[in-house]
Amino acid sequence: MVTKQLERLRRIEACLRHSDKIHLKEIARLLEVSEMTVRRDLSSNAAHSFPLEYYGGYIRRGHPIVHDEGADDSGLTIGETATPYADNRQSNAVNAFPPVKVNNYISAVVSDFIEMNDVVYFDNGDLNADIIGSIPNHVMFTGVTASMNVFLALKQKPNCKAILQGGSYNPVHDVFISASNDVLTPMIFQKVFISSAGVHDKFGVTSSDMLVSNIASLVMERSLKRYLIVEKKAINQTATYKIGDLMDFHYLISDESLPNKLETACNEARLHVLTPKP
Repeated sequence: MVTKQLERLRRIEACLRHSDKIHLKEIARLLEVSEMTVRRDLSSNAAHSFPLEYYGGYIRRGHPIVHDEGADDSGLTIGETATPYADNRQSNAVNAFPPVKVNNYISAVVSDFIEMNDVVYFDNGDLNADIIGSIPNHVMFTGVTASMNVFLALKQKPNCKAILQGGSYNPVHDVFISASNDVLTPMIFQKVFISSAGVHDKFGVTSSDMLVSNIASLVMERSLKRYLIVEKKAINQTATYKIGDLMDFHYLISDESLPNKLETACNEARLHVLTPKP
């Protein structure tokens, strides 16, 4: 059984895959706990299995948990160290977050659509961190998401105003859920990027989770252009919950050519398909 403390620690580790360091206050806000709770987590025996280092009020990837000398903003002093983490973390159940997923073709194509002063919504898709990393640093844009991992990737872009949808965090799907959707309600997006679990000529675009499907449907209603990201594994597949029909999107971007039947359905829906050339 994964305890809340272990869940928080692995979420901290996941955050540091997109950032060199994160301040204690920001982590506490993202985890929706007090700073003292985070300090206790970092000083616990459970933290020994994680490559986390705490110094000067910042959490970094490192070897042992190390606290700096004197009264920094953690309230801890030098000498309070944890046992170095074990190298067998890959087999440890608490290390559940995967590394950033890379797809060079999709990331290059999608990132090229982001233009100056765009307001863009990114869902919790696995490729979004790599897509955001491919956006040129000079591009000024506003990035909105309900995903903590995507938000941290947005924060690394020097000219991006990153906005994280508030609410209760769902660690299974890496999304924050707000009952009132108060962050999204007043916003209109120039572009929305939706990752699909299934794309089918008859059943359209689907998701494996109702929560993710509902968020996607909401942001699509408030967008000018809608982009569908389709990996090979989702082509000609159906998942449980409907996001929309093919005609609800303007572009389909995939790393694999579409089968004839699906390509015909996309053409009939006036959906512009972008796939690698043979």
